[in-house]
Amino acid sequence: MYWRLSTTPISCLYRVARSEIAVGFCRRQLRSLSAAPAFIVAPVSLHLLCSRHRSSTLHHANVPSRNCQPACTWSRDLAYRKQPRTSICRQICHTTALFDAERQQQQDEPKKARQQLTMDYTALVVSIQELKTRWIPAKVEQAVQSDKQTLCLRLRTMDASTWLYLCWHPVSGRICTGPSPDRGAAAEAFSFGEQIQSQIKGLVLLDATIPQAWERVVQLSLGKRPGTSATLHIYFEIMGRYSNVVVAEPNGNILLCAYQVGSRMSSARQLQTGGTYQLPPQPQGIQPDLSESFDSWQQNISQAAQMVSGQTGQAALLNKGMVRAYQGVSPALSQELCALAAVFSQDPVDTPAHEWQDLFKQWQNWLTRLQDGNFAPGVDLDTGRYSVLGSLPQISSVHGAMHDYHTQSEGSEQFKQLQQQLSTVLTRALHKMRSKITNFEKQMGSTEESQAIQKQADMLTANIYRWQPGMTALDVEDWDTGKSVTIPLQTGKTAVEVAEGLYKQARKRRRAGDTIIPLLEIANADLAYLQEVEDAFCQVSEYKEADDLETLKGIQWELVAGKYMRAPSDASLEDKGRAKGKKGRMSKAGVGAAALQGFRKYTSPAGIQVLVGRNNKQNDELTNRVAKAGDVWMHARGCPGAHVLLRASVTNRDASDQDLQFAADLAAWHSKGKGEGKCPVIMASPTDIKKPKGAPPGKVLVSKEKTIMGRPDHSIARQQEQQTLS
Repeated sequence: MYWRLSTTPISCLYRVARSEIAVGFCRRQLRSLSAAPAFIVAPVSLHLLCSRHRSSTLHHANVPSRNCQPACTWSRDLAYRKQPRTSICRQICHTTALFDAERQQQQDEPKKARQQLTMDYTALVVSIQELKTRWIPAKVEQAVQSDKQTLCLRLRTMDASTWLYLCWHPVSGRICTGPSPDRGAAAEAFSFGEQIQSQIKGLVLLDATIPQAWERVVQLSLGKRPGTSATLHIYFEIMGRYSNVVVAEPNGNILLCAYQVGSRMSSARQLQTGGTYQLPPQPQGIQPDLSESFDSWQQNISQAAQMVSGQTGQAALLNKGMVRAYQGVSPALSQELCALAAVFSQDPVDTPAHEWQDLFKQWQNWLTRLQDGNFAPGVDLDTGRYSVLGSLPQISSVHGAMHDYHTQSEGSEQFKQLQQQLSTVLTRALHKMRSKITNFEKQMGSTEESQAIQKQADMLTANIYRWQPGMTALDVEDWDTGKSVTIPLQTGKTAVEVAEGLYKQARKRRRAGDTIIPLLEIANADLAYLQEVEDAFCQVSEYKEADDLETLKGIQWELVAGKYMRAPSDASLEDKGRAKGKKGRMSKAGVGAAALQGFRKYTSPAGIQVLVGRNNKQNDELTNRVAKAGDVWMHARGCPGAHVLLRASVTNRDASDQDLQFAADLAAWHSKGKGEGKCPVIMASPTDIKKPKGAPPGKVLVSKEKTIMGRPDHSIARQQEQQTLS
């Protein structure tokens, strides 16, 4: 059966269709049919769009009521033939509302529950295709290991240069071009990068191939010049936590390995320097074939899904069956194929026959793209996810989308790990410092008892003439109250010896008090410093940008410098030396664009830039290096918080009261007093601020100050946070 509808309602329906991965069905139908005045649509298509249980694949925006005009006519005897036209449009609007509710529910789910996009075989094929088209042949000018799981090769052609990233991260493994890596000073800690630099520097990248079909292994061939045979091969394997990079000679002799794999680690294949390189064992599953019949394809997926169901105890699902049955099919690819076919990926294998047919068509289209090399890379601007099957807004280069997505994913994972580590360190350090202060305060209480002991010794000395041998106690009169006081005596000791013992005990407690007072002051200062670090740590609750990770790394090095935790293993030698107390030379760089990177940046109503430090290290730089005469420095009074700088000197004009209030609200928000309705804020000129010698980062002395009342709830940062949550 078919429905004949005019273009208006279907165009409206397809126009508002959106999908996190793709709604290829809607877009294809609209492109192919919108030119006709009337067109035929299968009833299953509208059924798929209006089915509640398919809303996790198809997401729609609300349809405005003005777009649902009764412009459709029915020409066949169908179940819906007698329904008014407005009723059909009302059903469509109700369905889109259900889709919106499902969309909001997915957005509210934890991010860790979402499917992580990895570089599967299809994405690898596209990446190698783009690499060969744009960057081969190219001279390898430099090799840098930017971190413990990423190798970057600088490639130069006759026209341009770029960096080729080989990342063997378990989740974010990738091969693509990208911007210049942030090498820092830690590159010296990775011997693999130094060794591979000496092996391949000056060679030419001749070719990039996938030596084994349906396996994520890339072979990079290098030689002395274009047109000659390869003298070296780099094998890059993307295999989850078994990913690796191997440098070998043409005869297979292994020269270098990112990870050495011995016989104890794997009995199937060893990767060690001096051994012979072998490709990974053939993966399980059937190799996809474009000539395979529909019945065979359906049977293979159904049987694989049933096998997975028997092992896990869950329902036999389509996407699970595709991943298990065939090589080169990732969970993300199976979901995208289902979305392109307008089939819910979580449907069981006993789904209707027409859904199987639609899915098989998309399966063949995918294999055709692989065979012809005709891909259409695209990216979702909201989530950063990329696709190569034409289901997303198209882009010219897939390498940029791959690099951005996987870098973001890797940064988010590092952020979570470091956040958990720092949370444990801070909790332990604060507990230890509070216990230390409590013990000091108890000892301070014992110094007050020294006065009472001294008084007992004085009274005993004044009444020593009343002592008789064999006495166990002596009753004396208290000079202050006039009451009788009993002083115990020790058997075998005279009253003089007992008095001398009391004097000695009193002197000892007084000396302990004199020693504890400065220690208690230091402990209270350390506690205040740790509370400031904790406040800066709490300000970065989730990963939104690369600066958030850098903020946590700054806090990490504060704790390392304070001896609260050890330096990370991949730290540079200079940083490790500084953590051990060795002085490093401080940079004398001027305040340029590079010096202002990392700070939170805002703009006041008059257009004056406002900088906010993210941690104590940035607070130090902001106050002691960036601030100049004419600027306005702010900090929340009486509680930990960030340093705030209103850079009025740059504009060469005085800040207005509105600008000062704007900055004060930010200082109140980025402090521990953000939960209060109002928070007093210190306001001073940078010329009146001095850092004490030997003080920890972020500590300053203000000689002349004013106070302004900050309103945390009125700050621009608060408004931005609410917009993000909404």
